Amino acid sequence: MFYRVHQFIKAISSKIDSSEITWALNSLPPEAGSLFLKQSRSEQRHALDVAQSIMKEQPALSVSNYQNLLAAALLHDCGKSKIGNRLWHRVFVVLMQKMPQPIWSRLERSHTVFATPLKTASQHAILGCNLAREAGLNPVICLLIYEHHYPKTELGRILESSDNTH
Repeated sequence: MFYRVHQFIKAISSKIDSSEITWALNSLPPEAGSLFLKQSRSEQRHALDVAQSIMKEQPALSVSNYQNLLAAALLHDCGKSKIGNRLWHRVFVVLMQKMPQPIWSRLERSHTVFATPLKTASQHAILGCNLAREAGLNPVICLLIYEHHYPKTELGRILESSDNTH
């Protein structure tokens, strides 16, 4: 519970230094910068924190795996920008994660104010993968974005672990 309270406080008070934005843009392939910038400030902060966790893995990774994983860390939630992601959406989704799946599914299919946050949570990985593909990013980065909640690869598990700590 304390973890979620800390997450909420971090989301509402997220601060990003301009040097961090510059670092992120320099760490991404040129065609990916706009995807990072379209994310909300709290999503950018989260992405930067996940990327900083990934940096600790660098010695154990090949150069290409490290670069792909770092780019995926900075963009793993970029699909949320396609639907929209307000702070109350994030709080609602966290609360709904304790509900039975049939309730989630029914609300997600509804035409109520509750459908958007649930669709964002359910679909952001595929939307982000598609955005990355449309931007011309390599297939490894696209796959990592797609599988960041349900990894099937070792790189995906590293990304999921780093994502879950922030």
